[in-house]
Amino acid sequence: MVLDTISPMFAASDFWMAKWLTPFWFIGVGILAGLVVLSLFLALAFLLIVPTRGLETARKNGTLHGVALAITALLGVGIGSLLNSGDFRRAFFVRGEFATEEWLLVSVALSAMTGAVVWALLFCSSSRFFGELRALLFEGVGLAMLITLGTVAAIGLAASPWVDNPNDITASIPQMFVPQTRTLSFTLPGSNSPDGGKLQKLEVQYDPTTLGYTKIESNRRILIADASEVDQLRFAAVNIDADAPKVWERSMGAAKSPLPLVGGAEVFAQNEEIDDAEVTFTIVSYPPVPQAISILLVSAFVIVFGLLFFLMQAAAPKVAAIALSAAKSELSQPLPKILITIVGLAILLFVFLPFHTFGEDIKLLKDCGITLALIAAIFQGVWSASTSVSDEIEGRTALTLLSKPIHRRSFIIGKILGVFWILMFMFLVMGSFELFAVAYKPIVEARENSLDAPMWQQCHLEMFQTIPGLALAFMEAVILGAISVAIGTRVSMVANFAICFSIYVLGHLTPVIMESAAGGLPLVEFFSQLISAIVPNLNHFSMESAIDADVGVPWSVIASVFVYTTIYGVGATLLGLLLFEDRDLA
Repeated sequence: MVLDTISPMFAASDFWMAKWLTPFWFIGVGILAGLVVLSLFLALAFLLIVPTRGLETARKNGTLHGVALAITALLGVGIGSLLNSGDFRRAFFVRGEFATEEWLLVSVALSAMTGAVVWALLFCSSSRFFGELRALLFEGVGLAMLITLGTVAAIGLAASPWVDNPNDITASIPQMFVPQTRTLSFTLPGSNSPDGGKLQKLEVQYDPTTLGYTKIESNRRILIADASEVDQLRFAAVNIDADAPKVWERSMGAAKSPLPLVGGAEVFAQNEEIDDAEVTFTIVSYPPVPQAISILLVSAFVIVFGLLFFLMQAAAPKVAAIALSAAKSELSQPLPKILITIVGLAILLFVFLPFHTFGEDIKLLKDCGITLALIAAIFQGVWSASTSVSDEIEGRTALTLLSKPIHRRSFIIGKILGVFWILMFMFLVMGSFELFAVAYKPIVEARENSLDAPMWQQCHLEMFQTIPGLALAFMEAVILGAISVAIGTRVSMVANFAICFSIYVLGHLTPVIMESAAGGLPLVEFFSQLISAIVPNLNHFSMESAIDADVGVPWSVIASVFVYTTIYGVGATLLGLLLFEDRDLA
């Protein structure tokens, strides 16, 4: 590092700010990569304008949606087959910070992302879309989100001089999908030979910190040890039977590894039979910096939501006009700025505020920060739904709007999307405050307890364990925002707030209500089941248990909650269409 030669204070291993900002370097690189990919996508879509000019009729009558769906299904089958084969599938068996064994879920996620690309390519490759692109990106909520992402990326990339071995980090990314595999073969003499019956050293070189998979095969019974003499063994010897391979994965734990997982350890083997033994070692090494996968996650987030933002404008211009107008109107109001300021200041205060939890203040910081962001987003969502739906209906603005060639369906869907994007912007800003605070909290606690400063990996772990909680809170706010838009077609702002507050309370009490009513009066049990069927179970969006247990939320949980959010979001949209269809606007 250049700065390391100038002053030791800039060394990432010594400078406290390096430990704090290194995780944001991952985020900055991920955002930059996502924006670059989006730029390349726009360039490709621009080049496809002329070749796809004949698809304009199919875009208008909806035929192109069926074509996109068929292409996505075929690509999804191919992705699933690829990930379920060979080293690709084995790569997902690593038990690391963000690893998962559910290759099928990964296939579905990648298929959905591929589908977004296919849809966006088919609909964004039109001259009309590029004529509206400037206003889409540099006005209203598009500009606000772009500034937020650019600011966070700039802060992260500014930490580049303090990052330890950035080349190793970037080199780890391709190894996430294609781990390094080596196969070593040895011949061990039998007990009837002069060298037989002894522990012999084998030249098996591996890095115990990156070892993720081991398979040892032999046609004779052998013994694996870490020293040539029994009294020098540091680990228990492992017996491997003939034609019974010994397989180990990192998910099984270091204690079950047939190879010693310590630096500088050696491998010895002994043939316990008369005939010679043919021994084969298959060693799979995983990335030296497993945290590099966070770059892929951040870039995937930027790409997917960027494509959805483009697709909204390209596939449904009338809906997009209503959504962007509603979001722009809310951004011009002081309420979002006030809520973001309050939440940001509170989160920064929580960093230095002692919670007296005996060294677990960071758990309360996560919980309080996510809860504050959720409450602020819900308040903003209900307020936006009331002002953009109820007030427009009461003020006859909706009547003027619908007198133009705009269907009522476009009005409701546009308002829901408008609330969605304003909530997205708020979570980008408030979530950035929360991540900055959580990454810095381990350093604060170390100073308060007179401990050594934590490594950047600890700050990274705490920060990225918080992101699923923010995602769950965002999805909960989206559900309540969609419900608020639906009921806002019939009730005023005060009634809307009261109903949404009741749904929020009942949604978090649904499991308690079901448990207390079980086996009781039939009428009480019936109403408890009715409530659980109608009111969304908001406990699915809670991360308190994971925070208390100091564990991350599995991505399978996030995927299932996403499906749950989609179902309730569609249901709220249908309810809004039903309530608004015969609403008298005169």
